Amino acid sequence: MKKLLFTLLAVILITGLLASGCAEPEPAAEPGPAPAPAPAPEPAPGPEKTEILVGAIVSMTGMNAMTGADHRWAYEQAVADINAAGGVYVEEYGKKLPLKLVLADDKSAAADAAAAMEKLIKLEKIDLAMGTNITPLNIAAATVAEKYKVFMACCVTWLDQFGEQNFQWASDMFTSAPGAAEVPYQILDIQSEAERPKAISLMMEDNPDGQGFGSGFKHFAEVYNYNIALDEPYTPGTKDFSSSILKMEANNCDALFWLGSPTDSIVMIRQMKEQQLNLKYIHGWKGFWPNEFVDGLGADSDYIMHDGFWAETLPYPGAKDVGQKYRDTHDGQDSVSIGIPYANVQVLAQAIEKAGSLDSAKVRDEVFGGEFKGTVMGDVTYDDAGLAFTSMLGLQWMDGQRMPVWPQGDYKLKWVPSWDAR
Repeated sequence: MKKLLFTLLAVILITGLLASGCAEPEPAAEPGPAPAPAPAPEPAPGPEKTEILVGAIVSMTGMNAMTGADHRWAYEQAVADINAAGGVYVEEYGKKLPLKLVLADDKSAAADAAAAMEKLIKLEKIDLAMGTNITPLNIAAATVAEKYKVFMACCVTWLDQFGEQNFQWASDMFTSAPGAAEVPYQILDIQSEAERPKAISLMMEDNPDGQGFGSGFKHFAEVYNYNIALDEPYTPGTKDFSSSILKMEANNCDALFWLGSPTDSIVMIRQMKEQQLNLKYIHGWKGFWPNEFVDGLGADSDYIMHDGFWAETLPYPGAKDVGQKYRDTHDGQDSVSIGIPYANVQVLAQAIEKAGSLDSAKVRDEVFGGEFKGTVMGDVTYDDAGLAFTSMLGLQWMDGQRMPVWPQGDYKLKWVPSWDAR
């Protein structure tokens, strides 16, 4: 009986266990809403903008180093003066920022000018650029700026040659080669007809700069009815001008129109004296106006005409002050070249403020077709191609001083006496 009861209990227990194992599982609970994703971390702020990087190529070495020194001085002084006044207001940053000038040596050569601009853009990470004071060098560098779409403010580059490039990212402030070439004819045309030169020798650097300038002289020779008896291009860096001097004598030349570096210019005048070449009118561009030209030649520089782009006596805002600052740092000497590069910095600073940005396209758009008031060059106006015209002066060295011949004033041109009559 006990065995039977035990067996029944065992069957009941096993049946219960089997029933519980085969039972329907409890239904799963309905899924709730997915948890909200964690917010993405805020991007780390970039470095605060503390200055405006303006890259500039200048001739620190090479045959253009003398004129390049004035160009550099003007850039550095303009930047210092703007920063002393508080800097440049940039709307997108809501504050004034100082200009920082980053210089690169163009070594007075086009290939080096292009390489210098490439370095400024790619390695120095400049915001905007400015040019040197020689046409072929600026064209080479502007081509690089065009490639990277960085705005480049050039100056002292022939407008006609620069304009032929149709640059979209570079501007220029200067005069045209043909326009500058008219000045000596304007000067000669107000002299007594009997005293005017009869046979002009044309000596230009054999490069695009000289070729463009030379074409202007030839054009106006026909307009004003003057005779170019000798057209003698020369290779920059020439050490011996004997053959050219002999050709001038053979062609009975009594005037010289010259374009060359200061170094070449000094060599040429010295050799003219050595060979006793007497000309009644000598007018030079680029190489005749630096103070180093007078330092190198002394009294032999007297009576020589030279070009000029600016004078501290012009009635423009700040011109007298800038001229005095130059004198204070150059033993009382003056300059006729610093006005344009100084104004170039002023224009760039105004364009940044008008654009409210350091973006090259926005700054460029303010310059092209823009007007900039109150510079040391007066009010500067750019056409839609980014070109701004300035007037050319004609001055004569006398006793180390620049005497204004053109535009016509109280001072009268003095013809060059023979070497043995000085």
